Amino acid sequence: MTDLSLSDWPRAANNQTSYPNAAGVYALFLNEGATIPDVQPGQFGLVYVGLGQGTRGLAARCHFKGKTAGHSPRRSLAALLAGELGLWPIFIRKPSGATTFKLDKASEHLLDQWMEENLSVALQLCDGPGDFERDLIRRWEPPLNCDKKVCPLNAQQLLVLDRRETLKAYAAALTDNG
Repeated sequence: MTDLSLSDWPRAANNQTSYPNAAGVYALFLNEGATIPDVQPGQFGLVYVGLGQGTRGLAARCHFKGKTAGHSPRRSLAALLAGELGLWPIFIRKPSGATTFKLDKASEHLLDQWMEENLSVALQLCDGPGDFERDLIRRWEPPLNCDKKVCPLNAQQLLVLDRRETLKAYAAALTDNG
């Protein structure tokens, strides 16, 4: 049985965490005293729940190094912290026609630093982490979990989605005017 309580999950800074090549679920927590503009973290400071599966498992899911375009919690944090950190978005149109944004190299580094200083991570190994992840999201409704339609989105998650769309539109405007 997997532990849905989160209170007993051992947390550590990213640079003190070893990410195994095994399936599991991870949770990101806002450190005491840290804030994300306009976002109220969940219980225990919870801000995001994700999963690692496949050959590299959790080792492939480290969001603390600059790859904003492909990582939902990084896009959310970038959108929420863009003004405070002075982040510069770059508009991306994928071959499929879908659009998103990434950050320029300097901004990726600034976001990396912010995450290292303000977030901690907890890992739980388990087989079939998809169901466990969904159960955790349903129970705790972390504010940065706004991509999966696991449950109706709450006001915090809708705000995060709106900020992401706003930053993507800003990046598109920069591209059109550049």
